[in-house]
Amino acid sequence: MFKTVLIAVDVSEEAETQRILSAAKALTADWDCALHVINVVPSVGMAVVGSFLSEDFEARSKEVAHVQLMEAIADANLNARTHVLSGKVYDMILTEAEALGADLILVGSHQPELQDFLLGANAARIVRHAKASVLVLRD
Repeated sequence: MFKTVLIAVDVSEEAETQRILSAAKALTADWDCALHVINVVPSVGMAVVGSFLSEDFEARSKEVAHVQLMEAIADANLNARTHVLSGKVYDMILTEAEALGADLILVGSHQPELQDFLLGANAARIVRHAKASVLVLRD
């Protein structure tokens, strides 16, 4: 059905990550497709915030996230390539999806708060701007 699937997770949310990876495994079990799992470490943002952090904070954060992502993929018994990036979550997911030629993006969404209306902020932006199909998994 789909040839390249990008699965977006937040490794800081272990239960949510396992739920999404398990769903992805079940969904794609009969497909002949390449699986990619992405985790985006949010950028520090304002310089005033970054000035309180060490110079290698972002690199170390990405290393820790990569280890956690590899463990989560192993726990889910999933055969996938990993991508750990830093920046704006939705922007990096969309950029990576396009670079990979993904034809499906799988993303989780927490139960909405009143201000979120139907989707979380990142999931909503991904749905609105993605060139690929997007499947949003609710918890």
